[in-house]
Formats: sequence, structure tokens, C-alpha cells
Amino acid sequence: LRAPCSLDLTKFPFDEQICKLTFGSWTYDNSNINLTHFAFGENGLDIADLRVNREWSVTESLATRADKEFQYATNKYPLIEFSFRLQRNPTYYRHVFILPAVLLAILVPFQFLLPPDSKDRMILGGVLMLGIILLLIMLQDFLPEAHPTIPTLASYYSVTLIWIALSMIASIWVINTQSRGPRGRRVPELMRQCILRGLRRLVCLGDDAYFPLNEIDTLSMKSLDIPAVEPIVKSDISGNQSKLEKDVEEILRHVQTMIICTKTAQARKEVQNEWKEVAVVLDRVLCFLFGATFLLYTFVLLV
Repeated sequence: LRAPCSLDLTKFPFDEQICKLTFGSWTYDNSNINLTHFAFGENGLDIADLRVNREWSVTESLATRADKEFQYATNKYPLIEFSFRLQRNPTYYRHVFILPAVLLAILVPFQFLLPPDSKDRMILGGVLMLGIILLLIMLQDFLPEAHPTIPTLASYYSVTLIWIALSMIASIWVINTQSRGPRGRRVPELMRQCILRGLRRLVCLGDDAYFPLNEIDTLSMKSLDIPAVEPIVKSDISGNQSKLEKDVEEILRHVQTMIICTKTAQARKEVQNEWKEVAVVLDRVLCFLFGATFLLYTFVLLV
């Protein structure tokens, strides 16, 4: 005997379903046939000999008798309705559908602990997204098609998928923030005060570990201290001394160029380091934000 049962899969796999079986006669009314059932306990049924099912267990049974009237008949027709409350065994589904999803979701905030310039963080985000999509496909294949109710677990998958997409967008934003250093743009003072001196301590990154960048000092021949040239300049000019002086000045010009290049490279390096510090602080803030959000929606949807 098989009978359809209306399912409510909102709490899948921790759901309970109520299935009803109705027996009656469409030919004979209550004047010709009388239907009765053997009660066990208070309106219950004896289910001691019921075959054990690994997926479902009967937690409650009820049998009721009623006489139903039909518009085309003058007499009533006896009906007996058996109602069973079935509880699903969630052990298998907990390990197949819930545990992998939670493990994939918990990896989202740890994505921001990778270095901002690491390519692995985008790869990790793509792998997490593919994992959630695979779980959605598995859940869709298991549940009935076009079901009127959406399981909370499916909503959890969807929220996690959206959250992974947002984390990848945030990672792109952090990478773009870090890339401003090679462009030669300095960190704005307001951003330096708010992020490098404010948020840095709040997200447990310690005190400031960077040095504020000053303007690049312009170097010139006058700013260089060259005491060794003075005796040559003050001495009597001769052919050899004049040639030696020109050689020294040429050497000093090359030294000046090297110093300017070194200062410029050092200044650019400091600018890049500042933007890297900003990216690290933003990553840590996003890590805490996504971690707190993960705990919140996991508690709301699954607990």
C-alpha cells in the first residue's frame, strides 16, 4: 500500500511529517457497513510489529472514526483515518549536507588572513563557491522538484554563496587598495589616522609599525658637504689641479644622482609599504566582520 503524503521540508533534515491514511467505502453507507478499529492506549495504534525504517521513525499514531456526508447521498459513509507522525533520522544528512557547508562557510573569513598580494585567496574563493554550488545540486537532486516550501538548509547554502561572492569582491577591493602604492599615490592623512592609527589597534595588530613619510628632500650640489674639494679650489690653479677638480665634480654629480635615485626608490618603497599596511588592516577588519556574520547567520538558520 502506497499513499501520497504532503511534506513540509522547511526544517529538513530535522523535520517531522504527519501522514494520514483514510479508509472507507464509497459503495455502502453506514446502514450497510460499520467500520471499527482496535484502539491501543488513548486513540493510538499498536505499532510494535512495525518494520524498522532507517530513515523514518514513528513517534505518534492516532486513529479516528467518522461518518462523512456527501451531497449526492442521504446517508453517511463511515471512514477511519489513521494519522502517523514521522520523524526523520538526521544522522546521515548531518554529515553529508550540513557539516561540509559549515566547514566551507567557516573558511570565508580566513580568506582575509592570506597576504593581500597572494593569488591563492582568489583561488580559495572560487573553490569555496564551487563547493557550495555542488552541495546545492546534491540537495536539489534529493528533494522533490517544484516543492512549495524551501528548506532552511537551502537558504543557508544561498546565503553562504552570496557571502563568498561578497568576500571575493572585498578581496578585489583590498588588492586594488594595495596597488595604489606602485602608482606613487600617498596614503591620505585622514585614512592614515583612521586606519593605521585607529583601526590597527582595534583589530589586534599592535601599535604603528610604519614611519610617516615626509616630503622628499631636494638634493643639490650646495647641500652636499664636500670638505675635500675646498683645498683644491683654494689652491693655485694649475693644469693638473683643474683636471682633478673637474674629475671630482664629475664624481660628485654621479654620487648626487645615485643618492637622488636611492632616496626616490626609498620613498616609493615607503609609499608601497604604507598601502600594504592599509591593506593588512582592512583584511583584518573584513576577517572579523565576515567571521561575526558567519556565526550570526549560522546560529539563526541552523540552530
